[in-house]
Amino acid sequence: MERLHIGDKMSDSIFDKDTTDMIVRKIKQDPTGKMAELMQQIMDVCEQAGKRGFTMKELSVIATTGWFLSQSPELRSLLDDMMGLNPPSDDETWN
Repeated sequence: MERLHIGDKMSDSIFDKDTTDMIVRKIKQDPTGKMAELMQQIMDVCEQAGKRGFTMKELSVIATTGWFLSQSPELRSLLDDMMGLNPPSDDETWN
């Protein structure tokens, strides 16, 4: 995998200008500063995840799942229920 270095023209090859412009616009329109704070938190978590070995594709799946959970209380409830299940013991099987 090719590594990026400071000074590379990342905006030309990686980032969609329309999308980055939209992000900047949302941040500027937020008088509370919460959008900028949230963006920084997301970037920090993704940076940590990258350093721990998550791939861009894996992070994309995680982020996409999180977004879908934000849009669907039913999906959020289903995931919460599934995460609360105890794994089967050695003498049990799930079918």
